[in-house]
Amino acid sequence: MTPGFAERLAGERLGGVILLASNIGTPEEVSEFVAAIQGTNPAWPPLVAVDQEGGLVARLPGDPAPSAPELGLLPPEAIAAWAAERAAFVAGFGFDVNFAPVADIAFGPASFMAGRTFGADPERVSEAVAAYVVGVVGSGVIHCAKHFPGHGRPSVDSHLALPEVALSMEEWRETDGLPFAAAIDAGVPMVMLGHLRYRAWDDLPTSISPVAVGVLRNELGFDGVITTDDLGMAALVEYDPLTVVDLAIAAGVDQLLYVTPAVPLADLIAHLVAEVEAGRVAEERIDVSLRRLLGLRGDDD
Repeated sequence: MTPGFAERLAGERLGGVILLASNIGTPEEVSEFVAAIQGTNPAWPPLVAVDQEGGLVARLPGDPAPSAPELGLLPPEAIAAWAAERAAFVAGFGFDVNFAPVADIAFGPASFMAGRTFGADPERVSEAVAAYVVGVVGSGVIHCAKHFPGHGRPSVDSHLALPEVALSMEEWRETDGLPFAAAIDAGVPMVMLGHLRYRAWDDLPTSISPVAVGVLRNELGFDGVITTDDLGMAALVEYDPLTVVDLAIAAGVDQLLYVTPAVPLADLIAHLVAEVEAGRVAEERIDVSLRRLLGLRGDDD
């Protein structure tokens, strides 16, 4: 751990920390790093997360399970078994969260998600996503279905620009929405919002859209944690970073994810605290999300 990092984490009291490929060393170093991060706040240890989808997105070397495209060819029982293997592998390092499975449908080779999904058929992908979620229940690692409401159609990389999707709500329900509904029915505890503009929904990116949150809560019946994708991605470059915080909170998002924040995290935190203290954001609104996040650890009293 670099000098000052532990003190920064203890001071900012972040709810979680994500490790990327640049943070990964030997297995022993990773385990020690994860434990050190968790030790910076004994009262409420930060949730330490990783993107271990397998295949193209695998931060940890030595993953025993096949990639999503390979898993998508297997029967549900085999998918569940391999998902459990990967979860045990991730748990072995001490991670609390794995941002997987991908619930997008790669409708063709031009899709930005090609090579990262269970396939191109909505029904088959839904079955695979549900099987994966069933396989990781009880693993001790929190899993997250992503990237709602579906990142499989655009070829645009949301790290670089905001993709747009021309799809009616009814078409979405019959295609891209099916794997997310399946994940929720199977008990997934977290869903990640992607950076996409679904014009039939509203003009806001879905990661900060009350419509997207409303579909999850009211139509799909999801009462778990809703997290954003990295809010520092270029997909949101047209929005002021503090406005992004305001819109995400107003939309009903529970967790704001940052890998490359445009301004220091301390400034983002101070802004939200000031909004609450000024009465522009109700403390009860924050408490609702806090209870969901505490519930991930089974500590929601």
